[in-house]
Amino acid sequence: MIDGQTATSAESGLGTELELQRRLALATPVDTVRGMSFHTTLDVLRADLGEDAVARCLESLSDKSYKSFFTYPVSEYLRLQYTAAWLLSEKQGGFDNAVRRMASGIAPGFLGSVVGKAFMLLAKEGPKQLLNNIPVAYRAASSFGEATVHWTGPRSGVLTTKRDFLLYLNHEGGLMGLFRTLGIHDGRVSGRQIGPLDNEVTFSWG
Repeated sequence: MIDGQTATSAESGLGTELELQRRLALATPVDTVRGMSFHTTLDVLRADLGEDAVARCLESLSDKSYKSFFTYPVSEYLRLQYTAAWLLSEKQGGFDNAVRRMASGIAPGFLGSVVGKAFMLLAKEGPKQLLNNIPVAYRAASSFGEATVHWTGPRSGVLTTKRDFLLYLNHEGGLMGLFRTLGIHDGRVSGRQIGPLDNEVTFSWG
């Protein structure tokens, strides 16, 4: 479980070359993500390890720069994310925390964009209304899979993603980043992989 910004769970075992290759083998040319995901990853890498680490990650990628709302192959993003997480592992206390750290910037970055500001209008009705629109944000950010939100209480629910190339660690970090953006300091998230490309993340606050 992630409580605030502290991870208390053991490593997931997802940070291996074998797992990366498994996901890459399942990806097709139509599976894409927005450039914003690349920006967030590279910004964290730059802040934590400097420009040399950024250059090292970009070496193996076909593109060297990314436009936020253009789409790029998810295979490229997976290669970047894994390489960046491996580089950040020592500083962040493991692969899992490195992925969470990189993903935590997605929500603030998205909500600060023109499209995201429209989503922020929903926050005036409370966090639940904004969280209900996670599936819409998911579709705006990627071409693959689907996301659903099921509420288990007034301030608790479950985010489920199917045929999702991202790790549940991405969604843990993303939800915590969203909570912080909304000023929720007692948010809790806990994820797990429930299928080859399927994730389940429980969340609560207050």
